Amino acid sequence: MTLKSQLMKRPSRVMAALGLLVLSLALRPAIISIGPILLDIRQAFNLSFTQASLLTSIPDLCMGALALASPLLAKRFGVNGTIIASLVLLAIGIVLRSQMESVSGLLMTTFIVGVGIAVAGSLIGGWIKEFYSDHAPMFMGIYSTGLSLGATAAAAGTDALTTATGSWRMGAGVWVILCITGIMSWLWLSKSHKSSTDRTQPQSRVKLPWKNPRAWIIALYFGCGQFLGYAILAWLAPSMLQMHTSTIAPGYLLSAFTLIFTVANFLTGAIAGKSTDRRLLIAVSSALTALGVGGLACLESISPLIFISLTAVGLGSAFTLGMTLPLDQTNTPQQANAWTVFTLFIGYLIAAAGPIGFGALRDLTGSFAAPYMLLTVVAVVMLALTPLLRPMTEPQTSAPSPALVPVVS
Repeated sequence: MTLKSQLMKRPSRVMAALGLLVLSLALRPAIISIGPILLDIRQAFNLSFTQASLLTSIPDLCMGALALASPLLAKRFGVNGTIIASLVLLAIGIVLRSQMESVSGLLMTTFIVGVGIAVAGSLIGGWIKEFYSDHAPMFMGIYSTGLSLGATAAAAGTDALTTATGSWRMGAGVWVILCITGIMSWLWLSKSHKSSTDRTQPQSRVKLPWKNPRAWIIALYFGCGQFLGYAILAWLAPSMLQMHTSTIAPGYLLSAFTLIFTVANFLTGAIAGKSTDRRLLIAVSSALTALGVGGLACLESISPLIFISLTAVGLGSAFTLGMTLPLDQTNTPQQANAWTVFTLFIGYLIAAAGPIGFGALRDLTGSFAAPYMLLTVVAVVMLALTPLLRPMTEPQTSAPSPALVPVVS
């Protein structure tokens, strides 16, 4: 079958976006569901705050380190096959983790979860660039929205299900359902979206942008946003519970954060449009983030929900913008994949320090004020990077071209 006939049989943009949305719903609950039950797990396994942070940091490390391996897997097994296999692995990890009785087993299955999330997530940017480059911000916004919707469901549902059943294991394991729907969605999409790695066409080879200063700046910006995001997702509920700053249940505060984060994802993707210079939006999102986490560090009589909302808007916007920045610097799927892989590699290695740094400062100081001040400093760094995030290229409108299998060097 020719590429032209494949394109003619491709579903509408709306249906493709829906398929992407269903997939993305599965990629965050395995991480976010830990936040509402972190104190239960900590008590069950007798963990320190620093040790408990590993349950969020390990997937972050996987998302960074395995971003380099994902293109090689895609070359060997095809993009679609690799994404589907990673979702199967994620499902296995979620089920096994919910049954573990030892700390080593808990951490090992968390690693399996991280591998599944990392491999699937690192290939989406190139897929969007290859098939929907003319609407990259919109599709990245939909992908980000799906991640956030999955996170919102996990934040609210985990706490409720754990309370109803009296077991954190049920709250941690139920999210395998979203993996199953994600697998079904991508099996359907893969029939009409054959990436060049799934076809028998010659594949271009592009090196990762190790020597490009702009790539490092983008990766640092993305990493700072993820540093903040994962620290908050891991510790917002426990910190609000121990700080006694709100009459709202901590699980619902986390749900509010992820819900507002979701809305910000979607709106930012829509507002960004086709313009590649997003520095004004980046500056606004970074400033809101700094104001929000700074307020949480200095809570007194003001409701934390105000500062949580500001932080959610800022970080929700920053995530969509950060994921789109590598696409703004490139003209082809090959380049887009290379820049995306590099951004995820560096960014998630930085992100892994967020939950650990937050937990370690809590252990060291006995208070949550210092950890939130750390987050404020990181948000200010994001704001300082904004002038340096000028786009390099203008988007090109052309038929899909061969996707990357980059050389990791």
